[in-house]
Parts: sequence; structure tokens; C-alpha cells
Amino acid sequence: MKKLSKGGVPCYQFHLIDGFSEEINHAVFTRTGGVSSAPYNTLNVNFQSKDKRENVLENRRRVMKSMNLTYCISGVQTHSKNVLVIDAEKRAELFPVGRKTVEFDDTDAFVTNQRGVGLMIKVADCQAIIFFDPGKKILGLAHAGWRGLKQNISAEVVAAMVDLGSNPGHILVGMAPSLGMAHSGFTDVAAELGEEFLPFVKGGKVDLWEFSRRQLMALGIEERKIENARIDTADREEGRHFFSYRREGETGRFAMVAVMR
Repeated sequence: MKKLSKGGVPCYQFHLIDGFSEEINHAVFTRTGGVSSAPYNTLNVNFQSKDKRENVLENRRRVMKSMNLTYCISGVQTHSKNVLVIDAEKRAELFPVGRKTVEFDDTDAFVTNQRGVGLMIKVADCQAIIFFDPGKKILGLAHAGWRGLKQNISAEVVAAMVDLGSNPGHILVGMAPSLGMAHSGFTDVAAELGEEFLPFVKGGKVDLWEFSRRQLMALGIEERKIENARIDTADREEGRHFFSYRREGETGRFAMVAVMR
């Protein structure tokens, strides 16, 4: 990933996807550049936190402005495998005249073939994953914590993209900063996460990055088309620019946002 600033707001971009910057605008924002007070300091975009609503609204306004977004949708994330597909008909339903933003209930991923519709995922240790087919102009974003990985939400996103005309072999993927293996300890991995995670356990800790990568490759996504930020949000040093539930407890959520031009 590369670090930059959009409208004065710090963020990161994936090298793979930035190669198609004329077709897509994307960013992984940090916890910096907003107005929220501790423990949500400062760019918290999560309405489901105990942060002041007016602060979250202002933080989201800054994110949208930095991305030059007119329309943006996010979800009330529930660690499900629910994917909302936004085609032309759904877009008209979601954004009638006068409505610019939507927080859709019980949704952890979005897929669209519509230009100008911003997609937002909110995380603080969970994986935010971006999927982009530059040939077919199809975009997807997913929120994948261990529960989402267990349900293989990536498979749901790729299936939705294929329904719109995509080929898994053409999809580029970016995995945002998230919980790294050094801090992903569980008391009983088989009981808490499931036996499918056991091959990814070393010293009682789970390599969720590798688990996710293997899932993606099993879906037909080429290894060379998967970029992992490899920044551990729970690490006090390398993850200090991001929110981390595991490190901090009550805290905010940082945003991954993408829109096709």
C-alpha cells in the first residue's frame, strides 16, 4: 500500500488497484483527520458506536468530500455474509431525488456495476476487502472478521460479481490493515472459530490473513492479484494509526471507501 492524503485527510491506497485510477477512486482511511474525542479519536465513521452522532456525521462528510463523493452507502454490519447488489434499479431505489447517503440494515458487503456510487466498509481489526474487475467495471467491498471468514463472505461477493458478468480470474483484491497473527490468540480455536481454522494455527494464534488469502485463491482469484496491507491493527506501533477493538476495547471504526468513476 502507499500512503497519501486526500483533501487533507490521511489515507492509504493499494498499488494493484491504483493502477486503474482513471476508473476507480479508493482509499483506506486512518483514525486521523476527524473531530471525535477519545476513545473515538478522531475519524470514527461508525454510527453504532457511543460516539456523538454529529461527530460521526462530520467525519463521514470529510471522508465523502475527500473522495469527491455525492452518493455513499454503508451497512449496519452484523458479521453476516449478506451482500447487497446495487444495479441500476437498486440504485434508483436507494437514492431517490434528494437522498445522498444510506446506512443499509444487516449488510456486510456490497457489489455494484454503477459508477458514482460510493461504497463504505467500517472496521477495527476485521478485514476490509476490496474486489475490482477493471475489465467489466464491477466493484465489491466486504467486512470480514473471523465470523465473516468462517461464512466465506468473499465467496458471496465473488458470486455476486460473477452474476453481473465478472470472471474471478480478472478480479483484483486488496486487504486493508487488520488483525495480524501476533495478536490473534484464541483460547480454543476449534471450539471458538471452527476446525477449518486449525491448519492456520501456530502457538495458539491464528493466521487470519493467510486463511483469507487461501479462500480468495480457492475462488479463482490469482495469487498475484491479491494485495495484503500486512499492517497489524492490534499492534501498538504499526497499528497506531488505526482503530483496534482488540487493543483498545471501546473505540471507533476506520473506513474503506471506493467508487467507480
